[in-house]
Amino acid sequence: MPFSWRELAWMSLSILFHGYTMYSSQISHTIASLTAILKISQLWMIENSIQWAITNLEQLDLSPAHKLELAHKYTIPGWIPHATQALIFSPLSAISDGDVSRLGLRMYSIIAKACEMVKYPSCLPDQHQHCREAWIHFWWHKVAWQLLHPTKPLALCGIINYIANQPHPDGLRVACRERYVGEIIEGGGLHVESEIIGGATAAIEAYFASL
Repeated sequence: MPFSWRELAWMSLSILFHGYTMYSSQISHTIASLTAILKISQLWMIENSIQWAITNLEQLDLSPAHKLELAHKYTIPGWIPHATQALIFSPLSAISDGDVSRLGLRMYSIIAKACEMVKYPSCLPDQHQHCREAWIHFWWHKVAWQLLHPTKPLALCGIINYIANQPHPDGLRVACRERYVGEIIEGGGLHVESEIIGGATAAIEAYFASL
C-alpha cells in the first residue's frame, strides 16, 4: 500500500532521529517508495534520510540508464561515472526502448559516440598522419567550401548533418572521422578508453547542469 506524503515525511524524520529500524517492517524497498523518501528528504535537507534512501536504491537491480535518470533527477553525482562506463561497454542493441527513453536523445548520442570510440580505437602514431591529412583535405575542399558558398552558405548548425551525408573520405579511418566530428561537437579529442569514459561522463554531467 503506498504511503501518503505525510507518512513519508514522518519516515524521513524518523530515519534522521531514530535510524532505519523504526520503520524497517513498514517501508517496502521499491523504487517508488525509496525515491519518494529521497525526494522529500532532499526538500528538507535531511542528510541521514537521503543517504539511507540512496544506499537502499543501490541494492535494487537498476539498469545503468535508470541510474543516470535517477542521478539527474535526485542529484546523485556518484552514480554517473559507473553508470556511464557500464553503458559504454554494453552493446547499444542491449539498451531497451524504456532505457533509451530514460536517456533521451542527448545522453544517448553521448553514449553512442563513446561506444564507437571504444570499438574503433585510434590510429597508431605513424598511421594517424594519413588520417589527419585526409581530414584536412576533406574539410577544406568540402566543408569549408560549403560554409563560404557565395549564394547558399552552409549554416554552422548544419555542419554535422552535412558531414554525415558525405561519402566517406578516402584514407580516413572511421574511428578518426568519428573523433574529428566529436571534437566539433564537444570541443575536445578523446584518445584512450579512460579519457573516452571520462569525456562521456563529463558531457553527461554538463548536460545535467545545463537543464
